[in-house]
Amino acid sequence: MTKKKPPPELLSPPPSFCSLPYDLALSCLARVSRYHHPYLSMVSKYFRSLIASPELQATRSRMGITETYLCVCLRLYRYNKYSYRWFTLAPVPKPKKLEPITSFPYLYPKYSTLLGTGSDIYKIGSFVNGKEIRYLYELLTFDCLTHKGSRLPKMRVAREDPAVDVINGKVYVIGGNESSNIEDWGEVYDPKTHTWEPVFPTTQDLTSQMSVVPGKLVMDGNVYTINNGYKVSFRTGRLLVKIDDNILYQTRVSIGKLLWYDPEKNLGWTNVKGLDELPEIIYLTYSSENSQGERRRVTVWWKTVMVSCGQRRLCSKFKECKTDIWCAEISFERREGELWGFVEWSEIVLTSGRCDTPSSFLLDSVIVTY
Repeated sequence: MTKKKPPPELLSPPPSFCSLPYDLALSCLARVSRYHHPYLSMVSKYFRSLIASPELQATRSRMGITETYLCVCLRLYRYNKYSYRWFTLAPVPKPKKLEPITSFPYLYPKYSTLLGTGSDIYKIGSFVNGKEIRYLYELLTFDCLTHKGSRLPKMRVAREDPAVDVINGKVYVIGGNESSNIEDWGEVYDPKTHTWEPVFPTTQDLTSQMSVVPGKLVMDGNVYTINNGYKVSFRTGRLLVKIDDNILYQTRVSIGKLLWYDPEKNLGWTNVKGLDELPEIIYLTYSSENSQGERRRVTVWWKTVMVSCGQRRLCSKFKECKTDIWCAEISFERREGELWGFVEWSEIVLTSGRCDTPSSFLLDSVIVTY
């Protein structure tokens, strides 16, 4: 004789996420990528309250859970120089997409240098080109965790596009001015005391930055030229990447190709092998950092335009006109004296329903980790 099943109303309901203890629920959510938080917030009020709780970030910090994001500033319309927008390229999902950041009110990067450290983005220096060129003493910061910005104490010297880096927890700012006074060569900001102090070329903390590439200054992975013994020029467009053998190589883009330079052999710039299928590259940025803060991969950027209306200024009125922004992540490997690149992924990360996106569409980029 078969045993009868109990009526449905007597069956115990399946356990739900809401039935979990509060600390256990936080521990589970802490393991979920921040990218999914907006979607989880729409599930229920309970999820929304957990994600908005400062205890969630405290749990992530206690568990040592962080994610690295590449933030990029794009200028999307050629005929409007103020049509810049900030986006973030998260480690998930797949396929990759640029997500707009709506809370960057004043981080226009032109003539400034951006620096990412932890969840903070520093905007350092600028200038106004009106009736006279006027350099600015600006130092702004934006916290990607709280989405709040603030103005920090002004620099001692006004600067444009200076070289910047974080060394031993302090922000070093070098060059970016026309002064011949050695005391104006650089300065360092201490976030703990909120004060600036002058920095000289002989400063001990800058020894490694001035010895990685002979005759150059390396700050935040960017290579700068030093003229007349101590004057720092603008960025050279070269990025340093560390390969498996822990040797730093310079990389740059030239005539649509990704090039590399071997500091040991000094044979000049040569093409990175294995990337022949990529179209003409326009930009080169870092992609991420590993747990040791090393940058071993880069991203390359280009665009494709479909024009069907004939008049680019009016293209926004036609659905047939669009611009696709492409991005590909490149990893590297040494093979018998050559540097090979491998495309980890290559996708359209943003589509604009216009055709007037300028060739110089990527204004700047910065990496944040939180």
